[in-house]
Amino acid sequence: MSSTPYAARTSTIFKAMKAENHLRVDERLMELLGTYSMIILPDEDFAEKLTWCLENCQGKFRDLSDQNGRAWYFQNEQDATIFAMKWS
Repeated sequence: MSSTPYAARTSTIFKAMKAENHLRVDERLMELLGTYSMIILPDEDFAEKLTWCLENCQGKFRDLSDQNGRAWYFQNEQDATIFAMKWS
């Protein structure tokens, strides 16, 4: 069990969510990500998916929360295809 108090962990989670929501309204970021391939999956197994991306993706990638789970953006279409096949 973590030694960090529950209130501190909750505060950290809320700060991260606020920062991520700020990214969603960043027009330049969303314009850039509009050129990437996007895959939306349920928001589970995040660490495993992130580790896979870090170890296997040839191009840039990014993930953001989405109302339907997590949106994963891939610069390289082949990365997106393999990711979708692995996690769908």
